[in-house]
Parts: sequence; structure tokens; C-alpha cells
Amino acid sequence: MPDALSYSTRRQPAPEQVARLFSGVPWAGARRLPEIRKALKHSDILAGAWAGRELVGFARVSTDFTFRAVLWDVIVDPSYAGKGVGTRVVQSLLRHPKLRTVDQFWLYTSDKQGFYERLGFQPYPDNTMRLLRGRKGA
Repeated sequence: MPDALSYSTRRQPAPEQVARLFSGVPWAGARRLPEIRKALKHSDILAGAWAGRELVGFARVSTDFTFRAVLWDVIVDPSYAGKGVGTRVVQSLLRHPKLRTVDQFWLYTSDKQGFYERLGFQPYPDNTMRLLRGRKGA
């Protein structure tokens, strides 16, 4: 139940906790612990939803704290899905004091457009480009 959860951008999850969440989804299931450690270390702000000591929701942001921020890896434990956990985790980042002056938030999703639209994001297909290097889908 979401009311029994705590949400924090100060409490730092262990890489193993994030790996557990990633292991259950196809888009992140192949990520290895050393890579997860590196991604967490180089992210600017992390957000988590906690059921006691268990991480049940997670997202992270990379940013210049002025012009752009990129929202990454929004994920919720399946047993907590559909209960507002993802919304609260994303909102904790969008409302973070250090991100209040950021002009634009960006993200990539292949199937959760409706979720992000309810949070104020808009589709932006034009001018979006990417360069793939290394592992596919990592």
C-alpha cells in the first residue's frame, strides 16, 4: 500500500537493490552490477520508494541543473505497480529543490507514454536522435 511507503531523494539505494528491480524487466534485465554501480555513481539525483528496508520504486536524473535534465530508469516492483508509486517517485524528482530552475526534462520510453503524459510530459518525436554503441538495449 503506497501510504505505508517512504519516498526519498536522500536515502541512497545499494546497487544490489537497484539490480533486483532491474532483473524483472526486459529493458534492464541484462545490466550487470558493475555497470549499475557506475550509473548510480554518475547520476546527479536518485529517488526511491521504500517499504521498510526494501527498495520498491526507483528513478534517477542526470542534469546540468540549469537547462536540461534527463529522467532515467523509472521502475516499480511489480507487486506495487498501479498504486501510485511510480508517480510519486517521478514527482519527487520533478519537485526536487535543485531541479526547480531546469528548463526541460527529457526521457525515453517505448511503452509508458500515457503515464508520463499524466505527469505533464509531451511526445517529442521530431529532432530526437541517438547513437547506439556497445550492447544493444542496455
